Amino acid sequence: MQVQAVTANNPLMPVYFQGRWVEKTIRGQRVMYSTNLGAEFWFRVDQASLVTLNILKLASDVSPWIAVQIDGLPYQRIAVETLPWRLVLDGHRHVIRVVMSGNTDADQLWATDAGFAVQSVTSDGDLQPVRPGKHSVTFIGDSITAGCWVIPGRHAAVDYRAEGNYAAIASDLFGLRDVRVAYSAAGVSWPGTGGVPPLPQVLTAIDDRTPWKPEQTDLVVVNVGTNDRRITAAEFEPLFVKFLRQIQRLYPASQVAVMVPFNQHFAAVISAVTKRVGADLIATADWQPTTTDGVHVDTAGSRLAGQKLAEKLRELYSELLITNN
Repeated sequence: MQVQAVTANNPLMPVYFQGRWVEKTIRGQRVMYSTNLGAEFWFRVDQASLVTLNILKLASDVSPWIAVQIDGLPYQRIAVETLPWRLVLDGHRHVIRVVMSGNTDADQLWATDAGFAVQSVTSDGDLQPVRPGKHSVTFIGDSITAGCWVIPGRHAAVDYRAEGNYAAIASDLFGLRDVRVAYSAAGVSWPGTGGVPPLPQVLTAIDDRTPWKPEQTDLVVVNVGTNDRRITAAEFEPLFVKFLRQIQRLYPASQVAVMVPFNQHFAAVISAVTKRVGADLIATADWQPTTTDGVHVDTAGSRLAGQKLAEKLRELYSELLITNN
């Protein structure tokens, strides 16, 4: 993926933060903080033998995980509880990408500081913030969009792959900056785990104490409905209309595409409402990605769904999306 040297978009460290991040004081330390899987940061390093990453250990039980990619090679996954992480380098130029990869439903994200708090990125060489891609996309959804349970197993955080789910794959195919607004178990009508409220309330907040102003991206892709199964289609419809109208108000310059959930829940309502509000519909009935548990898309399914989504986005927005990563 192509990157461009830029000025740091934060006052704390020489890196570029991508996604939903805010500056906060936690445990007496200034940090860059996010409650979203898929949030990430990028930098380039020159003439260095060592880079050190430090993230505060905020989880009360199971450690969150990050994924580190160097020069586009396969990711290395690291438990936050083992940090600081010291990366030994060869003095040459390298581009490093760090993705918030996994957490657990037990992390009380909304009422407490239980997210990802980046404390420092340091080196004995030169650090330069870099921004990937020319265009950007916001993904709004639930655990499937966040990247939960991509690996089969029973180990939360460990079996998550925010860096390898369908949203990440589609974004990387086009070199898009990916802003993830997705929480486990959340729906239009239903709260997520960790005290997270229903999705309409998270679009403008990081937690119950921290507002968030949505970043204007070229595209917005919505994938919701799976967790709204406790209400009827008649009850879901007006809530979904209101939700899409809210997204259109918050992202006035963005192209908005709405995916039918992979399990086809509320497919007829979602299709009709999407057309009614003037958004673009992405039908998924013939994709049939494989899953780890009947709901969450696995590694192979993520690759398939990511490629299918990329094909559809290219069809819808051919003038915007050029594969030149």
